[in-house]
Amino acid sequence: GVISVVSNALPNEFGTLVHAAMKDDMPTARAEHLRLLEVMRQLFVEGNPGGIKEALKVLGICGDRMRLPLWNVSEATAKQIYAALADAEVVKL
Repeated sequence: GVISVVSNALPNEFGTLVHAAMKDDMPTARAEHLRLLEVMRQLFVEGNPGGIKEALKVLGICGDRMRLPLWNVSEATAKQIYAALADAEVVKL
């Protein structure tokens, strides 16, 4: 099993990774992992859940409104998350 934050934003992509690994298709699993790796890194630059909320906002799934003690990511990190999603070909620049 997998407990994954990124799968909330990218269920199909993460599902491809997991299913490939379960079928012992390591080349596909590795390729998908490497494609998503920078997204995964950027989601946690300022901690959870700010990063995933920003990704969900970028993808049009929900807004980024949070209540204290939680907070949104900085503008710089938001740009990095967007860039990582674009590099992974999940969104277009």
